[in-house]
Amino acid sequence: MQQRFIRGIRYVPTLPTVLSQILSLLNDDKSSAADLEKIILNDQALSSKVLAVANSAYYGFRHQILTVTRAVLALGYEEIRNICLGASLMGFLHPSTFRDQTAAELLWLHSLTVGEAARLVGAHTRCAEADPSFTAGLLHDLGKVVLAAFFPEDVDSLKDLMVREALTYKEAEKALDLDHGLIGKALGEHWDLPPQLAETMGYHHDIHTGLTYFPLVAAVHVGDYLARQMGLGHSGNPDPPVIKEVVLDKLGLDQPQLKELSKTLNTRRLAVIGLWQTLVKS
Repeated sequence: MQQRFIRGIRYVPTLPTVLSQILSLLNDDKSSAADLEKIILNDQALSSKVLAVANSAYYGFRHQILTVTRAVLALGYEEIRNICLGASLMGFLHPSTFRDQTAAELLWLHSLTVGEAARLVGAHTRCAEADPSFTAGLLHDLGKVVLAAFFPEDVDSLKDLMVREALTYKEAEKALDLDHGLIGKALGEHWDLPPQLAETMGYHHDIHTGLTYFPLVAAVHVGDYLARQMGLGHSGNPDPPVIKEVVLDKLGLDQPQLKELSKTLNTRRLAVIGLWQTLVKS
């Protein structure tokens, strides 16, 4: 059955032009702030969203940012690119189009929180750069998002099976051949996302040291653990969060460090909620 979902990805709508253009910048090492600014200025809705996010509590600037050019200068190319990616993706897969709008909103809040947590983990352990870590964290559960958007009956079947058979989320996924990671990986390949993002989407739970982009996937694996521990948003998985020992060993993390990262993430709670409200609720 899993192959049915993966084959069904071909029927998922193609990406909007603006989102495709932004994603193409992720694959282009020669792209510049000028390239991104041109994309933003050609889309009035995206321009408004970028300014709204730049002026949100997430960044906390004392003076209002009035132009896209100023936003790019103030936040930097990679940060604005992340804003554009988040705004365009959430606009494309907006919770209002889902059968369960509340669950979709909470899933996006979880994804933003994982992005923020992965950024912290990457910076703390120096295993991955901050901006790629945030992007990978934001996209890590895209398989779940697409399943909820285009296969809601199967998501309902998954939930029913967990209750009826007292299964864990992972056990129910296996019973239905419905692995959101593999579906996300196939989606990333279908949309021609950078390979490190597709790998993160595929293996953020089933992580192993043979992965090509292990450090980045590891940052998201820990970020997902921290985000679920904090309980901000909801991934749709009610099982207690777990973290693999091999990840802790490879990143040099221990329990006291995890607690400190958790405390730091918690100080960002209101800022992340504000960013989520700006991107999704408005």
